[in-house]
Amino acid sequence: MAVIVIQSFRTENVPSWITSCLASVRHWCEAKGYTWHFVGDELFDHVPSWYLDKTGHGPVAADYGRLVLLQEALASGDYDEAIWLDADTCILDEAMTFAPVQSCAFGQEFWVQEDSGVLRVRKNVHNAACVFKQGCVVLPFLAETVASIIRRADPDHIAPQMVGPKLLSALHSLYGFDLLPQAGALSPAVIDDLVAGGGPALALMLEKTPVPLQCVNLCASLVSESSADIVLANLDLLRR
Repeated sequence: MAVIVIQSFRTENVPSWITSCLASVRHWCEAKGYTWHFVGDELFDHVPSWYLDKTGHGPVAADYGRLVLLQEALASGDYDEAIWLDADTCILDEAMTFAPVQSCAFGQEFWVQEDSGVLRVRKNVHNAACVFKQGCVVLPFLAETVASIIRRADPDHIAPQMVGPKLLSALHSLYGFDLLPQAGALSPAVIDDLVAGGGPALALMLEKTPVPLQCVNLCASLVSESSADIVLANLDLLRR
C-alpha cells in the first residue's frame, strides 16, 4: 500500500526540538517505506484569502490547509492512504502502524489537568495525527465543514481549537471515528512531570492510556523551547 505522510512548519528560525521531531517522523517513514512530504509556509497558499483574513496564518488556518493537502495527495491517485502528523510530534516507536483503519482515523489524547485541586483526565480527539484512506467521504465533508464554520464565525471569537480538536470531538460523538490512542498528546501538567523526571500527572496519563504510546504531540503552543528539549531527553519515561 502506497502511503504519504505530510508535515508542515516554517523553514526559518526552527527550534532544535522541532528539527528532532521532524527527523523522527522522517526516519519512521524510511523504516516503513512511506513517502515523507514536507511543506513550509506554502501550506497557507492552499487556504482561501477570506479565510486567512479572519484567522491569520496560524493554527486555525493550518487546520484547513492540511485537509486540502491531504485531499490533493489522495486525488493524485499515487497513494492509498494519506497521513498528517504535526511538526511537534515525535515518534517513540518506529514499528508504529495506524492499521487497521476503515476510512479515516484521528489521534486520541488523555489530557491531564488539575481541577479544583484534583488531577483529572479528559479523553479528546485531536488532529495532530490523522489518517485518510482513498475514497474516504469524511475528508471532503470535514474540509467543507471547517470552511463553513469559519465563514460564519465572528473573527473576534475564533478559538485556537475551534475547527480542530473541538470540532472533531463533537463529530466523534455522532459519527464514531476510528481513534488512535497510540498517537497521544502531552498536556502542560504531563510536560512539567517529564521535565521533573516523573510525577502524578504523567503516571495518571500512562495509567489511562489503553495502549503503549508510539508517538506523542508536544503541543508547541503550550511548551517552552527549554522544556521541550528536556522532554525529548526524557521520552523513555513514556515507554512502558
